[in-house]
This record gives sequence, structure tokens and C-alpha cells, in this order.
Amino acid sequence: MTTTPGAKPATPNPFERTLARATRALAADPQLQVVFSTSGPRLEGTKMLLPPAPTALTPAALALTRGQADRLALRRAFHDAAVHARHRPAGVRARNLYDALEDARCLSLGARDLAGVALNVDAALRDELQRSGALRGPADGSAAMTQALALLVRADLGGIPVPDEAAALDARWRPFLEQRLAKSLPLLFASATDQDAFAREQQLILRALGLGHELNPPPPEPSTEGGPQSADRPARRPPSAPKPDHLPAPEVQEAREIAEEEEPGIEPQQPLAEPASPEAEGANGPEQQAPEGQRLSRINDDDADHPNRNYRIFTTLHDEVRNACDLSDIVTLDDLRAKLDAEARQLPAIVARLARKLERFLLAQQRRGWHFDLDEGVLDPSRLTRVLTDPIAPLAFRQEREIDFKDTVVTLLLDNSGSMRGRPILLTALCADLLARTLERCGVRTEILGFTTRDWDGGLARKDWIAAGAPRNPGRLTDVRYIIYKDADTAWRRARRNLGLLLQDELMKDNIDGEALWWAHQRLRARREQRKILMVISDGVPLDQATLSANPGGYLDQHLRDVIRWIERRGEVELAAIGIGHEVGDYYSRAVAIATTEELGPAMINQFAELFAPRAVS
Repeated sequence: MTTTPGAKPATPNPFERTLARATRALAADPQLQVVFSTSGPRLEGTKMLLPPAPTALTPAALALTRGQADRLALRRAFHDAAVHARHRPAGVRARNLYDALEDARCLSLGARDLAGVALNVDAALRDELQRSGALRGPADGSAAMTQALALLVRADLGGIPVPDEAAALDARWRPFLEQRLAKSLPLLFASATDQDAFAREQQLILRALGLGHELNPPPPEPSTEGGPQSADRPARRPPSAPKPDHLPAPEVQEAREIAEEEEPGIEPQQPLAEPASPEAEGANGPEQQAPEGQRLSRINDDDADHPNRNYRIFTTLHDEVRNACDLSDIVTLDDLRAKLDAEARQLPAIVARLARKLERFLLAQQRRGWHFDLDEGVLDPSRLTRVLTDPIAPLAFRQEREIDFKDTVVTLLLDNSGSMRGRPILLTALCADLLARTLERCGVRTEILGFTTRDWDGGLARKDWIAAGAPRNPGRLTDVRYIIYKDADTAWRRARRNLGLLLQDELMKDNIDGEALWWAHQRLRARREQRKILMVISDGVPLDQATLSANPGGYLDQHLRDVIRWIERRGEVELAAIGIGHEVGDYYSRAVAIATTEELGPAMINQFAELFAPRAVS
């Protein structure tokens, strides 16, 4: 018999003997080997490794030891490794969230029926939070969202309270998660006793949080015939928890059925009758509607690679482009601007230093230069010493020349989605404000735009679709809202009040990145400046649950990729992107991803320094 390194020999320690028996009972596995080893806690097949019992049996130490054992026992009792692997997503962020939810499910099933287990597990979770450093990391990244959702599920499904240490994280994310997952969380909780159903419901959760593109293709339906059980052991369903027999709401069931339909690819099927292609810019004007959805406008119908060739929108009647000053009253805008100014004083000093460096760099490129050692022109004073040292040498002259600094316009396109609320949008507003002032002083026109939707999960567009009989492949199913905080022809001092609107959380909903990028690009193309630069700042992928549930998988994500590829290939507009906690390098050729919002200012300024540097001199 092999021994585990670090394992303690058989000992008459009554606490360890009692703990081993209790652990086997909770795991519902009398043959489970419980070994006390310094390499625990973990599961190794049919063996469970637990840390040795503490020398000082204080209440806190006992609760922690019992909690570590109970956590592994619940995993052993309710988790089937084969089922988990079959549904596990391919993408890293989706996989982390998937694993965290499965762990929360196992803990909740034991904690909600056994009060002592709930207390033990709570002690183990508190210790894990402190040791992992999860609470010390950024509160606005995907890792923080994963931790917050796990806390929410454990609290609402298993009655495990949120630790005091994580109260701020829970308060930061719970309103967003509860609003975004209002329809999918009840379905997830109802399927908690069935791991396979729970894993399927998680797909709706991942899509609602913008991670649908990281899911695997739909697995084949499991055979109804009897087959061999999992190599590990089948998950146990508590006898006291019957399988849920309720039906979801009609709209939710309808969306789920549409989302689960197998499609051959990401492109929607062509409608029987082709609607007229609108010639208006973007998708901003009212058009004749067709139940199958419409295509966005194209510059050239003969362009087979045009990004909007297969992209459809169900209706544009409820879309809007608004100036920031029209979305709030003056008093509110003044208050928000005052808040922004107060926060600006706390902006890291490095951002201000980099902004001044960028300003000097741009101004230096615009100053006039000289041609030296000419036979005519203005006498070069630096060569006058030659008159004394070499009287027969010819005089040196110089002529003034102008450096060709192209007339430039810059557009900052800001993600105004709900996940940007709080610190991310605050620092985005501060950096956009600082950058607009800096570029204006250098003679570079700047435009600041935002994109979001008018409502969560579709709004009026989705209601129109349902009223039309919910036709297949409708395309975009939400009411987009584009916000002009500052146009390129307005001075910063006249638009500074508008930038405060970025801090109004009520405006921040879903995001359709591909269409927003197309809209901003079309605005830039209409400008007369010689050089056009478009910088996108976002923290995730396109997300609108109504659209994602009614169209083939990856619909919005693919359109964004098509728009980016088309813009970069044409080269009329120079495109750059910054991803906040999101790897935008998968989408954009010129991109940088930052882990925390504190890196945003330096990243923006460095990006612009790189954009201007190659073209300093013609």
C-alpha cells in the first residue's frame, strides 16, 4: 500500500477519528479514505487529503478544519466529473465562472439542509478569501465578477452568508448581477439538484454576462439507453429535494428554445424577401420594417467582404443618437461635473506628467524647421565664426521650412455598458477629459462618443418582435443609444459639463459594439481632416441577451470582428483599442489590455504617442 507524502501515521487522535467518520457520512461514501496530510486539503480519486488537526483546538481552528472537510465531502457527494467536463467551456473566463458556480452548487446543497455544515463551510470560505487575495485584487475585472456571483449563489441558494470581508465586493456587483440575471438565476437555482441541468442553465448565465463566445458547440443529446456510469462516481441527489416541476415563464422558455436550436454557422439565414438596403448613415434613421430584420447600410453593395452584408437589425424605430445635454437637466450635469472635477484632483500624478509629455511631443512636431548650408536665404548666425577663422570660405545661409503635421481628428468611443459602472467609467471619464484638453491645445480636434442601449434585454424592439410572431433570426433585437458628449467642432470648455453625464449609472445598460464602431467610423469618414484616429475603450464583448438568445451563437461577436477587419483593411481611419480587464488583442491589430483601471491613463497616452510618432516628419 502506497503512503501519501506528509501523511500522519495511524493515531488515536479522537478528533481526527470523529472527523473522518463524519466526512465519510456527509460524502455518502463509506469506502472513502480520509488521510491527514500536510499536502491537503484536496481530493485524489477515492482518497481525501485533509490537513492534520490543529494543536490548539480553538473554536476558530476547529470550524476551519471541519469546514475544509465538509467542503470536500459535499464535492464528493454531489459532483460528477464526467458531467462537469462535458459542459465545461473552452474560454478561460467562462471556464473559471463555470467552475465557481459548480462549487457553489455543491456547497449550497449541503448547507441549506444542515445548519452545522453551513457554519463550517462559512469558516472555510472566509479563510480561502483571505489567503487567495481575491479581495485585494481589482473589483472591476472578470475575476471579481466571478467571485461576486459565487457569493450571491451561495447566499441565495444555500443560505451561506456573505463574509464581512467581501461585503464591499458583494455590494459592488449584486445590483448589476441581479438585474442582468433576473430571468436566468431562478432557472439556475431550480435545477441545482440536477448537475446536468444546472450546467445547461449556466450557458444562459454565461451568455447574459457576455461570455457566450467562449462556450463549446452544443453537445449531442445524451442517449436514453442505459450505459456505464462515470469513472468517478455518479452525483447524489438529495431525497428531500424533488426535481423541479415548474415551467419557466413563456418569454424565457421561448428565448431558451430559440437559443438552443442547432444552426450550421454563425451567419443568419437569408430572408425569403430581401428588404431594401437603407442608404442612410449607420442605423439611425427610421426605415420600413421587415419581420426578418434588415441589413445595415453599405457603402458598396459589390463589396463581398462588407461587414454589414449579413448583419441584420429587426427594427431601428426606437434607436436614438442624443447629445449628452439632452439626457439630463443642467443642475444634474453641474453636480456630476463637480464630482468629476473633485475626482480629477485625485488622478495619479503619472497621468498628468504623461499628458504634458504628449503635449510637448505634439507641439514639437508642429514647429517650423530650417534647411541649412544653402547658397541663398537668411544668413546662418551659427556659421558666423567662419568669417573670422576662414575669411575666404563662402557664407552659409538657411531657409525656413514647415513640418508637415497633418490636420488630425481623434474620436474616443467609450463603452457605456452596465459593467463599466463605478471605478471603470469614472477613470475613463477623467482620462477622456484630460486627453481632450491636451489634444485641443495641440490643434488636434477631439470627439467623445458613448454607446449603450435604452433598456435591458431588448426593450421596445424585442416587444415588437414578439408582437410580430417572433420570426427566426431577427438580427439585433434591442434599442441602441449613442451619446455625443463632445463633437469634434465644439471646444472643450463648451462641452466640459457634458462629460459629467458619464457618471450617471442609470444610462448604462447593454452594448452592441459592432454597430457603435460602425457609427463612429462613419462620422469620422465624413470629416475633412487628413488624418483620422479612432480609439475604443471597452471592458468586454458585445452583449444583449435578447439578441443573443434569438440568433445563432456568436452573432454580435462576429459582426464586431467583421467591422474591425473591414476598417483596418481600408485604412481610412486608424483604429486602436484599450481593453479594461479584457483581451482586445483578439479583435484589434493595435490594442492593449490593462488589468486594472488605474492603468487606463498611461495606456491611453502611450497609445497616442505611438500613433503620432511614426508620422512626425513627412
